[in-house]
Order: sequence, then C-alpha cells, then structure tokens
Amino acid sequence: MKFINKTLLFSLFSAVMLSSCGGGAPILSTPIENIDTTPIKEADLTTAEKQNWGHLDLVKDTIPGMSVDKAYAEIIKGKKGQKIIVAVIDSGIDITHEDLDGVLWTNKKEIAGNGKDDDGNGYIDDIHGWNFPGTGYDEQLEYVRLIASGDTSAPRYAEAKAKYDTDYGQALSRKQYYDQVYAKVNDANKVLSAHFKKRSYTAKEVAAIETEDAELKAAIETANLMYSNGMTSLEEGLEQVKGGVEYFTDQVNFNLNKDFKGRKTGDNPNDFNDKSGYGNGNVLPVKKSEAHGTHVAGIIAAERNNGKGANGVANNVEIMSIRAVPNGDEYDKDVAKAIRYAVDNGAKIINGSFGKSFSPHADWVRDAIKYASDKGVVFVHAAGNDGKDVDTAPNFPRR
Repeated sequence: MKFINKTLLFSLFSAVMLSSCGGGAPILSTPIENIDTTPIKEADLTTAEKQNWGHLDLVKDTIPGMSVDKAYAEIIKGKKGQKIIVAVIDSGIDITHEDLDGVLWTNKKEIAGNGKDDDGNGYIDDIHGWNFPGTGYDEQLEYVRLIASGDTSAPRYAEAKAKYDTDYGQALSRKQYYDQVYAKVNDANKVLSAHFKKRSYTAKEVAAIETEDAELKAAIETANLMYSNGMTSLEEGLEQVKGGVEYFTDQVNFNLNKDFKGRKTGDNPNDFNDKSGYGNGNVLPVKKSEAHGTHVAGIIAAERNNGKGANGVANNVEIMSIRAVPNGDEYDKDVAKAIRYAVDNGAKIINGSFGKSFSPHADWVRDAIKYASDKGVVFVHAAGNDGKDVDTAPNFPRR
C-alpha cells in the first residue's frame, strides 16, 4: 500500500478544533560540534532551486541534493550510455503526461487494440506494460483479509484481530474528526465569502474586519488559525482537510471493512496458477487522484531540459508501467507476477514503492525477486515513510 503522511495534516487542523495550551517538548537540534564546515545556504531559495533542489550539489550549490546536475555537467558529460528499461510497479502511470509520453517503454512485438496476444507472452495488448488489478481500485488491507477469511488457525490471526480492533476505532474517530473540521472550515469560508461578497479574499482583508457579530467573529478566528498554519486561503485549507476526510472515509468503507470485496479480475488471489493473463493492458491510474505511480515515474525519467516541469534523474531509460497497487493493500500474487512480467519483458531495474505489514504469500514474492536477481535485474523497494524500524517491524516484501 502507498503511504501518505497524515501527522502534519492532523496536527495542523487540531488547532481548528482545540484551543491552544502551554508547554511542549524542547526543540532538538544538531550539536554545534557535529556540524561540519560545508557552506550553509543562507539566502532564500529561488523558484528554480525549490523546483530542482533534489538535483543540486551540497558543495557547489550549498543545497543537499543528489548532485544530479553536477554529474551531467562534469562526470558523465560527453559520454554515451546504454538505454535500459525501468519497470515501475505502482498504482499506474499517466502515460499521456507531456513529461512522460516520450520516455515510455513500448512492446514493439504487440499490435495495439487487436485483442490478440501477438508476442505470445500471455498478455493481450500489453503495449506499455500491464494492469494486474484490472478495473479494481478500492481494496482491503491484507490483515483485514486475514480476519475476513475466518481462519483462526492462520499465523498472526490473533495479532491481526487485535490490530483491527484498535485501527478501526481510531479510523472511525478520525473520520468523524475530519468531517467536523471540514464542516467548520467550510462554514467559515461561506460566512466570509458572504461578508466580502466575493469568493476569494486575503488574510489582510480578514484582519481588517471589525465586527461584533458572533458568527463572523467565529469565522475570522477559524480563518486566522488556518493562516497561522501556512494556508494562504480557506479554499486551500478545505482541499487539505478534504484529503483527510477521503483518507479515513476510505479506511472505514474499504480498507478496514471486513465485508468489502474489491477484487474484480475473476481469479483466485490465493492460487498463483489460477487464470493467467488476468487484468488488462490499460496502465493508466483508475482515478486522477491515484497519482503515485506518475509521480515516481517523473522522478526517475521525466524528460530533461524540455522547459516543462521537473527533470527526471535519468535521460537514457524507458519506463515500463505495471499497475499492481490498488487503494488498499496489493495482493502478493499481483506483485509476484508483476516482477516476473518486468523481467521477462526486458526490464533491468524494477522500482517498487509499496509495502505492507502482512503477507500471506510472501514466498511467491521472494521467489519472484530471486528470479529477477538470477536474470541480473535489480529490484529496488521502498523502506516506507511511516518511521518504523524495518529491521524489526514486518514490512513486506522486505521481510
């Protein structure tokens, strides 16, 4: 499952619902004696630096990037490399994106749209990759599937049950919380819009209001809290809160719903050999909001120096799009088959930005990773961004 950081969002909007209080933990900083003599960036970042900081160099630019621009300008300047295929196993990629449409892997042995498996690889019309979940989008988390199976003798069943009892109550509570925050901010925006008789207004205009009207004063207080937390408008704040509403609504309705059935491919996900070639060749995300795969592909290979958006790290790769990650936990079967598909169709690097803490068929995935390794293919897996120690906490397919 893709991870998103909700801590900042939750903290930000707590201020909307709760009054401030004193105290707080001390601010931690690096001891002076541990700071080296590398020049420190003192001036504000320019727009270009903000957009490209990850490619800059600590010594040359005083910005702790990956030195990508320096590598192109000095280290590999004038050298020719061999083009390689990088498979991105994720939630799908927007292959129509203007920064990606020129760097896509294309299966030249397949004839688009004829409904035939022209190259005999078991996948019909796989022009730019494959979509294993097909039209499926919402899914349960893996440990919820374990509980829903009713197999109390399964390994980690008791652990899954205990986790569910905690997680569902928390998700329901936070959904209600975000619903309340959204309603509060939305009401404030309506009151202020009516006051100004316009949809958009500035923090300065809000600060200039003098009123004894209780409703308007409450709206001003909410707006000021949002401004103090970095929001430039209540409309921006509503979009941020909406993300929290949608996340926890999805958890309650789908991810943590024991009765939900999201699989739409007609296969048995617990039988590796059941129904080969399931899914379809549409590698686009199911929803516009399902942008993680596009984001990852852009970091890797967005067309460089075309004056559009960011530059990708690599300028000599083709991106193979493999959709295996739904809005919930990916199935081990899909991941294992996705890895094997990438290897069999020429990928030399496979990127997997997903993970989960339960994996009933982890052996299928490990076998697929070994298959890739035996073929000289590098598999890169994300460590997650939830701050857990992956040396001790289960995080598949790493464990």
